[in-house]
Amino acid sequence: MKQIRLERGIGQEDLADRLGVGSNSYISDAERGRFLPSDDKLKSWADIMGLTWEEIEELKVDAELERLGLTDPGFTMMFKAVPHMTTEEKASIVRSYEAVMRAREDLRKRK
Repeated sequence: MKQIRLERGIGQEDLADRLGVGSNSYISDAERGRFLPSDDKLKSWADIMGLTWEEIEELKVDAELERLGLTDPGFTMMFKAVPHMTTEEKASIVRSYEAVMRAREDLRKRK
């Protein structure tokens, strides 16, 4: 989101004002992945940035992959390379990965 904001020439303060959040720390924290804004805020953010909701959904999936530490280029490129994969299909893969990681952690704890 930060890269897109910068490409559009929109400052954090301006974006915060347009979103009605009061301070640029909201923008900074969201861009750093400290929290995910509500869908309502993301829809407004998309409008301000000239993005579609589908593009926002893609960014949400990317953020989730990053949060999970999925930085393997082969894995992350799969999302870009598979044509016509819906956002829900991508989210399903992320959820599956999370389930596998939880199962591995549970197994490790039992040993």
